[in-house]
Amino acid sequence: MSGQEGETQARRRTVVVLQDEMRRVLDASRVLLEEFNGLVKGDKNQVSAAIERVRRAEEDVMTLRTALIRELSQVGTLLVNREDLLRAAFAVEDIFGYINGVAFKMSQLQKSSVKNKKYKDSITALLGLLIDGISKLNESIRALSLNPDQSIQMASQVQQIERSVDNDYRELVATVMKTATNVKELITVKEVVEAIEDCADAMLDASDASTILALGM
Repeated sequence: MSGQEGETQARRRTVVVLQDEMRRVLDASRVLLEEFNGLVKGDKNQVSAAIERVRRAEEDVMTLRTALIRELSQVGTLLVNREDLLRAAFAVEDIFGYINGVAFKMSQLQKSSVKNKKYKDSITALLGLLIDGISKLNESIRALSLNPDQSIQMASQVQQIERSVDNDYRELVATVMKTATNVKELITVKEVVEAIEDCADAMLDASDASTILALGM
């Protein structure tokens, strides 16, 4: 096997692990909307099940990250962009910390807050944008092994969605500051929307890392 063939196979194996990791992050992000819907319905079982699914997905991502590090250590210098791969994997994993934060902070919301139409609709829309952005990021990473140019194009879409999250976040925070009926509502709702915005920032960081990776493919 030539050096080039060996590098191609090594890159393919490592990218597959990164893609598996990203898919689990996407799955977990979708669970956030299920959790919020459970809160709106007052279904404690649905909320608990959603939080547990996020926890299990995080464990899967940590296992995949370990597998990727092992794979990269085995290929050694054969893979010239292994640092970019590892940086992308860490950035994808970082999203999970924020997904966990959103899941926990949503679970602390008061019933009156999730029933408030302004908050309910705005948080649902924010979660929808976040999931859409992470879905685009997933497509970007899936394209790495087949069409790096497409991967870069998808990453630009992630950036656009992050801007939308940022704008909606500011609007909702302003609304909360004006309409919160008590201090607890102000703090908990504000923390939820801030956690979603932070998660979108982490998504953008992972998108930037995937772009760097695509440029070296």
